[in-house]
Amino acid sequence: GRSLTASRAAATSCSLLLTAPWHSPVSAGAMKFGQKFTEIIAATHPSVSDQFLCYKTLKKCLKAIPEYKATTANGDTTVKPGEKRKLTDEQRLFLKTLNAELQKFNRFFISAEEDFVMKETKLEAAYRQVVNRDGSRAPMFTMQRCRDACRALADFHGELVLMEHWVSLNYTALVKILKKHDKRSNLSLRSPFLVSVLQQPFYSTEVLTQLIAKTESRFRKLNALIASRGNEAEANGSEANGHVANGVVAEDDEDVVATVSTAEVSLSLSRTKAAMECWNGLKDSDSIKRPLGDVPVLLQAKRLRSS
Repeated sequence: GRSLTASRAAATSCSLLLTAPWHSPVSAGAMKFGQKFTEIIAATHPSVSDQFLCYKTLKKCLKAIPEYKATTANGDTTVKPGEKRKLTDEQRLFLKTLNAELQKFNRFFISAEEDFVMKETKLEAAYRQVVNRDGSRAPMFTMQRCRDACRALADFHGELVLMEHWVSLNYTALVKILKKHDKRSNLSLRSPFLVSVLQQPFYSTEVLTQLIAKTESRFRKLNALIASRGNEAEANGSEANGHVANGVVAEDDEDVVATVSTAEVSLSLSRTKAAMECWNGLKDSDSIKRPLGDVPVLLQAKRLRSS
């Protein structure tokens, strides 16, 4: 009911969940990345919105860099490994801002990942109250505990998926801003800088991926237990009709055949879907299809030199 929705909304107000589903008023292909990225941030809870790439700030830094026209034969301005170039003050400010953003990403991601691990530990304790390690019902199993665990896992899954999309969106923004830089400057940063990004903590999502898989598995198991409980109740006509034993209604009789409804998890799922729609609208752009640019070539050359 409304009270349930309100309490769950309050409980997740400082989480990574979006405050409202994001819907583009313009088709994905027609909207520029900067505009879409701004709308995504605006639809995000204030506790998270500051953790996205400062795209506008970096664009201002770019505008201060004088436009460069290549005069070399092949126009290759990529910084080679070990190469040193004198930077202008404007280029130095852009790089300083960009590196500060990476550090911001790392701090936020590491902190969030630690919180996720601690939350997963608490959710596992609740899960084990209703499910044994062999998959059977635990002695403390009740329908209410099972439904509560399902709701908690649905919320947690939404937070995990949105963090995964936070990583993807910020990486996309980095690719975009570096592409703009390389078009304007006499210094090609995209490929070497993205090599460094791949080594950053915020881009290491192995733990996040494992938590998502574990949460999905547990959610499916709980729903299966609820469904099997409902089948048992249907097989027993007296239970299905809410019979009273010794004048007391059994705890598990109420709504015994109900599974966790879509409405009960819609708050989390709608926000998760919103993030997925955002990413789906961005992933087909040219710079995302080949985000690393010449990074694979550079990595291969580095491996050959070291061998």
